[in-house]
Formats: sequence, C-alpha cells, structure tokens
Amino acid sequence: MKKYLIAILLLLFVLTLGGCAAEESGGTQQGQRTADNSGNEEQESVQESKEDPTVDVSKEEQEDLQKEDETSKEQEKSKKNKKKSEKEKKDSAQKKAAKPALNPDTVVYAEEEVVTTATVNVRKAPSTDSEVYQAVPRRSSFTRTADDGTWSAVKVGDQEYFIASEYLQLASEVTDNGHLVVIDAGHQAQGNSEQEPIGPGASETKAKVASGTSGCVTGLNEYELTLQVSLKLQAELEARGYQVIMVRTSHDVNISNSERAAVANNAGADAFIRVHANGADDSSEHGILTICPTSANPYMGNLYNECRSLSECVLDGAVNATGANKKYIWETDSMSGINWCTVPVTIVEMGFMTNPTEDQNMADGGYQQQLAQGMADGLDAYFGD
Repeated sequence: MKKYLIAILLLLFVLTLGGCAAEESGGTQQGQRTADNSGNEEQESVQESKEDPTVDVSKEEQEDLQKEDETSKEQEKSKKNKKKSEKEKKDSAQKKAAKPALNPDTVVYAEEEVVTTATVNVRKAPSTDSEVYQAVPRRSSFTRTADDGTWSAVKVGDQEYFIASEYLQLASEVTDNGHLVVIDAGHQAQGNSEQEPIGPGASETKAKVASGTSGCVTGLNEYELTLQVSLKLQAELEARGYQVIMVRTSHDVNISNSERAAVANNAGADAFIRVHANGADDSSEHGILTICPTSANPYMGNLYNECRSLSECVLDGAVNATGANKKYIWETDSMSGINWCTVPVTIVEMGFMTNPTEDQNMADGGYQQQLAQGMADGLDAYFGD
C-alpha cells in the first residue's frame, strides 16, 4: 500500500514540475511577441511621420503652397482663354474665306449697260443672305462687270455690288415704252373670309378677298369676267410697248387684297389697274365708274393726285371706246386693295352684272375687247403717250 502511495506522489510531483516549465516557456514567448509588436508600432510611427507632408509644416509654408496652387490655376485659365481666342480668330477667318462669290465655272466678265426690270435689292455679296446695300426702283441703270447666270456684279461708284441677274436687262434690248402696268383681275374662284387690316397699321379689318358677283342673265361669274378682260388688256398694252405684270392668270388662287397691292408695290408699277364689275339691288343701274382714294387717305393720301388722274383717264377711255354710260369717280378710303398701295392705283367697275343688258354686253368677246382698248387709251393719256 505504501508503495502505491509513494508512486502516486512521485507522479504528481513530476506533473507539477512540467506545468511550471510550460508556463514559463509560454510567458517568455508572449513577452517576446509583445516586444516585437512594440517595435513594429514604433517603426510604423516613424514611417508615418516621414510620409505625412503636413507634419512639421509651418502656417507660412502652407500659405505659400496655397498661393502656388492659385497661381497654377490662373495660368491654366489663361491658357484656356488664349486657346479660345485663337479658335474664334480661326473661325472668323474661315467665315471670311467662305464669303459668297460668283460661280467661277459660269461667270462671264464683260462691261455692259443694264437696267432693272423691277424694284430690286442691291446686295454686298451674291447671296440672298447678304446685307442689302440699297433697294432701287425699276429702270435703274447700272454698269455690269460680271454675270454668272444667277448673280451680276455691278458698279456703284467705285465699289462692286450684286443684283440677281433675272432682274436685269441689257439697256440695248429694252424695246418697251418704259412704263410698267400691273393688272389685277378682281376676285377669285373661292373667297377668303379671313380678316386683314384695311390699311397699314389699321385696327379696322375686312375679308381678305371675296369671290364677287355673277351675271343676272349669263350666270358668268365676276372672277371669270375680270380675267377674260384682263388678259385682253394685257395683250393690248404689250402691243403698245408696255411692260405688264399680271397678279393672277387663273382662278384657283388665294391672294388677299393687300397681297395684290404688294405685287404692284414690289414691282414698282407706274400704274396699277384693278379690273372689277359692279352689282346693285336696282337692276336698272348701269354704266362704268372708277374708284380712287380721297386726298385725306391716312395710308396713301400722298398719291391722291396720281390716283385721281389715272381714274379720270381710264374712265374716259373706257366710256369713249364702248359708248357705255359714264357714272363717276368714287373717292373712298374703305378699299383695302387701294389703301395698301404705294403706287398709283384705280379700280375699274366695267358695268353692272345685275343689269341684263350690261351683263350680256360684258360677256361678249367683242365688247370685252372694246373695254380693253378703252382702258389702254386711258393709260396712254395718263402717261402722255
């Protein structure tokens, strides 16, 4: 029994000695690890101190760095502005280089005298986008130096300007009598009840254009009659050497009264003849009358004398040629087709379509020819030809 107790005690003693040795060994290793970690932290702290640029930098040094940064930004901005300026100069030079010019493939150079066939714009370059130097009336004379078929170069003083070639005619080829007449065959197949001012800047409005009346016996529409007579008047005037522009040559149009006036205005017409027929509730009403503005017309009263004279001459001519009843000259400022004019104008009321006799007369081709010849006689008288 004693032997067993002594063996157990020895075993316990040996175990006790082994545990202490292990604990001592573990503590030593742990202590070494702690020492190593402490060394690493110190090394990292030193490294961080070396890498941080703000450590040990004074306030003055920071201000210097900030100034240097601002200076760098200003220099960069200056470079960008310089590049932008250079680009703008380059773009401007390219635009100048792209200035419109006559077509080199078709241009013909020759000095020749030309005249304008209508009121036209004289431009600084051969393009409709170019600045207008001035507008000149029909029959203005120029010396042309070049023509590419679309634009012509002309002299104005010692400078070169441009006019669309279609509005120029060789002075040597002018065979007309120098007078331009615009003829407006009144009305159209379909009226337009939309409103337009009765004159420039007016608050009062009227329908843009009506379809007109019709013959009480023949059933002929006024817009048909007016075009038939207007075409005969055109032929008669051209045979006498007039230059003629027609506002319309068909019925299927939509041209307001102000737009009809604009045709004559833009062409620089010497006379604007508006051909119409009359109507009345009283079927016995008959005869020819003409219409012109009053001297107090607020839109174009400055043309009263010319319009009155034109109306008198055309009325007398038509009455003398047809033997019709001479009514009178009606002065009124209610006609938008007159108020929008900037050229001498008259409205010819050829007769009453509500009168059976005049309706039938005006539908007759021979009578229409008499009306045309009479109006042409009136224009001859007006121009003193």
